[in-house]
Amino acid sequence: MKRREQSGLLNKNKSSGVAISRRAAIASSGAIALCAMSGGALGQEGGFSGLPKEIQERMAKSREFSERMRNAGSDEERTRIMEERAARERTRAIEDVRGQLEIAEAEWSVLKPRVEAVYRLVHPQPQFGGPGNMGSMSPVDRSKNELRQMLASKDASADQIKAKLTALRVAQEQSRQELTKARQQLRQILTIRQEAVLVLSELLD
Repeated sequence: MKRREQSGLLNKNKSSGVAISRRAAIASSGAIALCAMSGGALGQEGGFSGLPKEIQERMAKSREFSERMRNAGSDEERTRIMEERAARERTRAIEDVRGQLEIAEAEWSVLKPRVEAVYRLVHPQPQFGGPGNMGSMSPVDRSKNELRQMLASKDASADQIKAKLTALRVAQEQSRQELTKARQQLRQILTIRQEAVLVLSELLD
């Protein structure tokens, strides 16, 4: 009995690890469910008719993305397709924030740049294309990648590892300070209701 309970606990812990990837994979957060649905009866032509228009559009976009990836002729083309999709998902996420705040266009034009600044720091742009595309990484992710590469080398000295570890901590501290400043600037122009909404969405703390 105890062995069965321990096995269940291990499975539970493994499944809970999925939540860790949420920040890094925000661009594809809804894709898995949509792809799963499109693989069944809903994936056939005309099978979307009973769903809300927004869901139909997202499922159609998911199918289009899959087809483009299958037909891509090179790794560079696949990287470009993934970057385009990530950009669309980020745009949609920002628009979702606007919907939660329920504000008019004039007010949104003022809030949007500050919301985007916070969003960019809370949800860094995911990297596509492997180590050769490190220019798109955030300073923190770039420092982490460099530290991983250093640790993968059996010839790395303690001083070399320490230097990369120090660089990572500096990047993390700078990122925290930048996020704190961006959040303060956003709070300055929010109502208390709007601030509460953004705290629940984890853009503010």
